[in-house]
Amino acid sequence: MIRRFVNGIRSLNNVVLGINARNLACVYPLNPRRYFPRADSKLLCKQLLTERRIPHPSTLAVYNQYRDLQYLQTDIEKLDGFVIKPERGYGGRGILVVKRNSERILQTGGKPVDIELLRTHIYRILTGCFSLEKVSDSGFIEQLIVADDTFADISFGGLPDIRIILYRQVPVMAMARVPTAESEGLANLHQGALGLGIDLKTGITTGAVYKNRLVSHTPDTNKPLAGIQIPFWKEIHEMAVRSSQIFGLGYLGVDIVIDRWQGPMMIEVNARPGLNIQLANASGLIPRIPWEAN
Repeated sequence: MIRRFVNGIRSLNNVVLGINARNLACVYPLNPRRYFPRADSKLLCKQLLTERRIPHPSTLAVYNQYRDLQYLQTDIEKLDGFVIKPERGYGGRGILVVKRNSERILQTGGKPVDIELLRTHIYRILTGCFSLEKVSDSGFIEQLIVADDTFADISFGGLPDIRIILYRQVPVMAMARVPTAESEGLANLHQGALGLGIDLKTGITTGAVYKNRLVSHTPDTNKPLAGIQIPFWKEIHEMAVRSSQIFGLGYLGVDIVIDRWQGPMMIEVNARPGLNIQLANASGLIPRIPWEAN
């Protein structure tokens, strides 16, 4: 059935790939379920990236049980900034970005937090509030990435990232996700971030989508969104391909950020990447996928 379905869509031209088609033609036949944990578990993902020497943010502390939280104060007292993440979170849920200002600890947007709020947040992670399967989870503290200036004129705080979708280790579409005031510093399209289409050959942005609508300027600063050159594009392109080779997945999305001092770094891998990337590029995925590789 899946083979017949794939053969049926090969002849389609400039058609958007839907969720059912993505699952039947890409995810099910190319992503063995036994390899899903390599992408779904952020800590296992980091381990694989470390083994292949692919740059990624450092893990500073891990919390597997409630009793581990007794070390939280010591773990963060010398950090100027950090990120709290659930190991098996999805869609940006449960991620808390924290910076220290003098003696205060602040969330993205400047809202103050204290040690008890941080402890409560990690406890919610441990109980599975943000996990993919809604089961008990682990939380961890990660190095805070400081974004370079590529999207400084159009980003509202937070950390922009670059999503590249690969089919059998071939990049087929890319976009940048840029935080807005509405997304409260998160690079999540469902929460109001911008999605900027990227030309795969040049690394230059071609247009954008905001809340499922094509836009030419930012909602916050009215800056143009097309024509932005992504630095390190060759390195980013190569990093995406190298990363796709270690997860055993034939169809996946990789997320990369550009740190101000360390350059491109891999932050996440997704075995079921979302499809809004097509809106950002004003183009369907179907004609871009090399179906003949099947």
